Amino acid sequence: MNEGKLPNLAKLRAEGTYRPLRPTVPPQTPVSWSTFSTGLDPGRTGIFDFLRRDPKTYLPEFAAFDETVEPFFYGDRNKLIAAGAVFALTLLIAITALWWTRTRRVVLVGVASSLALVAGFGAYRWVEKNLPLTRPGVVNRREGIPMWEVAGKAGLKSQVVHVPVTFPAKDYPGGHMLAGLGVPDISARVGKPFYFTSELDFHKGGANEFSIEVVQLEDNRGVIETKVVGPPNKLFKDPPFISQPMTITVRDDRQSIEIKLGGRTFALRPGQWSDWAEFTFAFNSVIKLKGLSRFYLMQSQPEVKLYLSPINFDPRELPPGFDISAPSDWAPELAKKHGPYKTMGWAIDTWAISEGFANEQMFWDDMTWTVTQYRKMFRDFLKTDDALFIQCFEFPDRVGHVLWRLVDPEHPAYDAALAAKWGDGLLRSYQLMDEIVGEAMVAASSKKAALIVMSDHGFSTWRKSVNYNTWLVQNGYLALKSGVEAKPRTVEILFDQGQFWENVDWSKSRAYALGLGDLYINLAGREAQGTVQPGQEYESLKAELKQRLEAMVDPETNQRPVSRVFIREQIYKKFDPNVIPDLFITNSEGYRVSWQTSLGGIQKELFETNKRTWSGDHCSLDPDIVKGIFFYNRKMTTDHAPYIADIYPTVLDLLGLKPPYEVDGVVLR
Repeated sequence: MNEGKLPNLAKLRAEGTYRPLRPTVPPQTPVSWSTFSTGLDPGRTGIFDFLRRDPKTYLPEFAAFDETVEPFFYGDRNKLIAAGAVFALTLLIAITALWWTRTRRVVLVGVASSLALVAGFGAYRWVEKNLPLTRPGVVNRREGIPMWEVAGKAGLKSQVVHVPVTFPAKDYPGGHMLAGLGVPDISARVGKPFYFTSELDFHKGGANEFSIEVVQLEDNRGVIETKVVGPPNKLFKDPPFISQPMTITVRDDRQSIEIKLGGRTFALRPGQWSDWAEFTFAFNSVIKLKGLSRFYLMQSQPEVKLYLSPINFDPRELPPGFDISAPSDWAPELAKKHGPYKTMGWAIDTWAISEGFANEQMFWDDMTWTVTQYRKMFRDFLKTDDALFIQCFEFPDRVGHVLWRLVDPEHPAYDAALAAKWGDGLLRSYQLMDEIVGEAMVAASSKKAALIVMSDHGFSTWRKSVNYNTWLVQNGYLALKSGVEAKPRTVEILFDQGQFWENVDWSKSRAYALGLGDLYINLAGREAQGTVQPGQEYESLKAELKQRLEAMVDPETNQRPVSRVFIREQIYKKFDPNVIPDLFITNSEGYRVSWQTSLGGIQKELFETNKRTWSGDHCSLDPDIVKGIFFYNRKMTTDHAPYIADIYPTVLDLLGLKPPYEVDGVVLR
């Protein structure tokens, strides 16, 4: 702003208020946005991390969502209902038809009943064969009443777009919602991309925590038959996954390829993204899932290298019960008006560049293409006269994660040549956001409306990783079984319920780490194989761990990688003691909890140099290091440092409303 590179934000600061904004502990996306939405701290929302653990099994689960099993229409009654309806309808039609032929009554009833029985039995068997008894469902675990629901109950209209932890979208009075982070891809993942390659010796190095589906092609020229493995089959017994066939044809000059998918052909040259590719995953002749994605051709010779982004649910044809919008028909209405769009909560493709499959240009092109579509919708939303409008843009976060290495010369992944070309990428993403803010400022000015521009956290560099489970092992808090080798952890294992903690001896363990800085005591009576007794032993162990972790020193840098360890009672007023971690470890600048620790892994070394593209972060850092931003188009009369929980009562106060419960923030006046 001071350099004149963000003119709209600078103007907003000059005419109104700018302050750093205190995020939650920990400063993570689902955690902070849940507090923003409800005015409650993470102890009360129950959303304290991306992951939580089940104390009965020690297994990780998603913190914000639970998968459920719901009846498909009427479940096991579908067959009888269908049979009864067809029987009755056929009987009525047959009786009517036979009546006009003046058939004798006895014959009429007999023939009509026979026809109805046959038709009813046919319907019974058809439903039995083609319709499942159940379908998967999702329950949002976030506690609290969102500000838009409070406004709706007071008779005020609102639009809420892409706010995290709003899936599945829930109907509320006077509201339109398009859910954000939490909406899965068609494979029921945060995002599962595909890499089609003819390389015979292809090997993906590293742990590959964010799994990419690698598909080996049979040849590198001519016509190549392959398939796209889509959603898991949670409706019928077989097959385990639903696939769609695909043909790749390498042109004779090998300068380009053609992709044939579902009756449509895409021609691509290296370095090109395709238009929308439409997928149809058929469970049977009746039940089909529609998806959307885009291909990117990396290379056509000597080996074929083709990337496919995670497949979105097609907003034009969403399956019953999959509510990404409220009302449910709003998502298809938006697609009809503005064209198809990404429905996934994690919309910007960071997988390809993070796992070494893509370069900066490929990432940037996808980011700007995605934002362009969302901005088109945003401009339309700004025209409404609703009392409350909220829209979240994720792209500055995604750019920060993968390009931070190019603004930090001390980062292990810093590349001077790349920095010369892409070192301004972070700035350019902020300038793009500044343009969007400018559009909001014009709309707010014309309506004389209050405008708040904020982020839920800030960013910092990530040069080294800390393996907390390794530290716990080295210091005698976590015991391992001899002779048992644990595999590297991946998100795929999490989804597929693979083996976790297979090398841990819980009978001799007192503490363990899981999630992005969460530390749990192996407490007797709470954990399935707890060893630490409640009371004095428990309290003493927490204090001991806090003191020793904060005193940890990295011998290579002579720095303390742990900034502060928070005991949950110090930061949360109320919480479920069976769910919330006992301690939260926050990192100093340059450090972050390792991916392996976050997934329950135990590495050999305590510290690891982060040479990865994913080079900027915030998730386990001290919240004072990664403060967010807060702009307000009105002058604040106090020097109060805004906390993200303050937004909730402030917005309600602007609407002339009061919170429905005691909140953890205050009104910013």
